[in-house]
Amino acid sequence: RAFVKVQDGCNSFCTYCIIPYVRGRSRSRTIDDVVREVKDLIGNGFKEVVLTGINIGDFDGNQPEGTPPDRLVDLVQAVDTVPGLHRLRVSSIDPDEVDEPLLEAIINGKNTCKSMHIVLQSGSNVILKRMNRKYTRQIFMDTVDRLRAACPDFTFTTDIIVGFPGETDADFEETLAVMREVKFAKVHMFPYSERPRTRAALMPNKVPQEVIRERKQQVLRLSEQIAYELREGYVGR
Repeated sequence: RAFVKVQDGCNSFCTYCIIPYVRGRSRSRTIDDVVREVKDLIGNGFKEVVLTGINIGDFDGNQPEGTPPDRLVDLVQAVDTVPGLHRLRVSSIDPDEVDEPLLEAIINGKNTCKSMHIVLQSGSNVILKRMNRKYTRQIFMDTVDRLRAACPDFTFTTDIIVGFPGETDADFEETLAVMREVKFAKVHMFPYSERPRTRAALMPNKVPQEVIRERKQQVLRLSEQIAYELREGYVGR
């Protein structure tokens, strides 16, 4: 498996994140450049490629000014047709960026895996707004439902932050509820950590470290249980 970085930087300015300040604004490689790298990787024996970036949904193909930008779906379709490729994955995308053309390209692709890493961060709309995320819990669930309607076996992995400033027990329970409903194959769990120069670092109502540790353990225990049950369903298939 090879990871191919197709985009760097970010324009989102989530309140907990320093990346836009240290990596700069979003910029992309051209589709031709990415395809050349994929061909070289396949020539060196790689079977699976993961397209990745800081915010891959912002991919625009680095087209000259005045030229219509490429889209992520264009990149996926171009890489999917490279001879010798066995598996293609799209890494870490926000739910509002999975539009119908991208969904269809992944569902109907020749080598695209029926699994996506779609970022949740929190199941609470209150916390998502404080994080300055661009979607709601409902948008996340709608994306999951659309993919599962197209392919009932579609699986999901995600990122979750626990202990964001102001996160109440009720907010945290909403995150656990989404985990139970979606049944993620894997959860990348991050206890909130303060980053200087971010807006979240100045927010009141910090969650005590002992509460963050307990919520971390709850997420890890539940994610392992759910993932085990999900894998059990594939035994014999």
